[in-house]
Amino acid sequence: MTSRPASDAGSFGPQERTELLALLNTLADGTLSEAEKRRLSELLERGEPARRMFREFAALHAGLHWDYAMLLAPGRQPHSEPDDNGGGRWPRIRRAAVLLAAAVVAGAATVAAWLLVVAPPGPVRPMPGDRPLAHVTQARFLLPVEGERPLLIGQALEAGHIAIGGGAVELTLRNGVVIVFEGPGELDLADDLRATLYDGNVVVRMPTGMNGFVVRTPTTDVLDLGTEFAVGIGADNTTDVQVYDGAVVTSASRRQGAMRPPKRLEAGEAARFLSEPQVAAVPMAFRPERFIRTLPADVGIPIGGNGTPTDAVMRHYGPARQAAIAVHRAPAGMVIDGRLDEWADGPGFKGTRDGTESCAEWADGRMMYDEQQLYIAAHVGDPLPLRSVIDPAIDAFWGWRGGAVQVRLSTDRRMGWPARGNGPSYYGQRRMEPTTDQEALAGNPRLTHLTMWFHAPTKTPCLQIANSMLLVNATTNPAGFEAAFIPDADGKGYTMEYAIPWSLLGCADDPPQSGDVLAAVWQVLWADAAGRMRREQMVEIRNPDEPLSINVWERAATWGRAEYR
Repeated sequence: MTSRPASDAGSFGPQERTELLALLNTLADGTLSEAEKRRLSELLERGEPARRMFREFAALHAGLHWDYAMLLAPGRQPHSEPDDNGGGRWPRIRRAAVLLAAAVVAGAATVAAWLLVVAPPGPVRPMPGDRPLAHVTQARFLLPVEGERPLLIGQALEAGHIAIGGGAVELTLRNGVVIVFEGPGELDLADDLRATLYDGNVVVRMPTGMNGFVVRTPTTDVLDLGTEFAVGIGADNTTDVQVYDGAVVTSASRRQGAMRPPKRLEAGEAARFLSEPQVAAVPMAFRPERFIRTLPADVGIPIGGNGTPTDAVMRHYGPARQAAIAVHRAPAGMVIDGRLDEWADGPGFKGTRDGTESCAEWADGRMMYDEQQLYIAAHVGDPLPLRSVIDPAIDAFWGWRGGAVQVRLSTDRRMGWPARGNGPSYYGQRRMEPTTDQEALAGNPRLTHLTMWFHAPTKTPCLQIANSMLLVNATTNPAGFEAAFIPDADGKGYTMEYAIPWSLLGCADDPPQSGDVLAAVWQVLWADAAGRMRREQMVEIRNPDEPLSINVWERAATWGRAEYR
């Protein structure tokens, strides 16, 4: 890997850097107010780090934007004039930038001159400094580099160095810029609009209407004009640039002390820039597949499944052979008596715990609805039926232990399917940190967990309702629900029937409607003879795109489809 220069943070803090960047871009837009001019002068008087940041900004935008403005109209050549040092040709804007930088070193009385120098081709949107610069939003096959900070999905990042030994990571900046970084490689995040690539590949995708992001390499600076573009470092510090959308303007790195003629690349074009700054760009064939542009969607990360025998995985997490359940309209005059007379025309799902017809643990589950209520019913094969001693008054959270049916469902019609939201244990077990957006999804109150069981000592049907993936605000046996249990005549099973008002599920104002496809998953649990300890379980109606080795109570994306008819 190419070594990077040592960083010089100085005494100029992240908040001041962000404020200065915002003022410089306002300056570049030509809209700097008198108050903003005074504030810019104050910041520049604070010391060398601030003035160096301004010099870099001025040199980059002057060297690229003004002299390259000719390139914005294809076919026109950049203007240059004789060099005062004798006979050479030196772009006049580069000389202006140097003079400007010298003026800044002398003091902050150059505000009027700034307005004459920089004029970017479109808006940029630096963001306030009260949010992390970036978050890790996706990762794939990441290999760590010894001594470097590890990268975890959801992790917040500030400006600084990032190194990966392999794989790829997606970084989403607070201004909406998305960077897909493929290793092995090294990358420095400078701020909202700058990054330096020392090794590896990056693809930068800009939000609609935004431009001005700069990727620097040891040989080349690449300025985006509202694009999706890729930059890769090859042998001998060659830089490859490929444009997927929009356009970019490239120039030789200022660190090389020489100017290569600027080059504009349009969508569908690619070029290689050699380490010799005087050598013109070498055109290359455009290959869309050459760079990793996106990483797979947020697929759950299994835990405990790799290397585990298949039968053990199935026994704990499965069998999950069905992906959807039809939720039919309930007939008028529903009677909750546990006899299921009204359910003949509403098939749901049928399955056995181990997939064999002779298995003693099986379930036939059903769901129906109307404008007021959700109806849930099941006929469950159970050699030890209705023996739970889990007291709803003091141990309702553990109601599933003594034998129960759990249904987890989404009533969020705007979310649709698949549902989104992960509980704290999902992140904790995988050593991940949720982002602010992921925390908000986890707290969605329209993700609901229902536990239904029969308390044998009091012969009471029980219901616990817990909200969100945080499993909070749980209520037990709330007023308004109805339920009934009936044991099978042969003592090898039972039927159960529930009617739960939408008001108890927090969606009376907007309940599911015909045509909705929302999320639901079933867990049927069997207990020991004492009705205290869970013995077996079966999971059904599950998203087949999610790995099996994920607990459904910790990740809503694992829930299957509830198709309202």
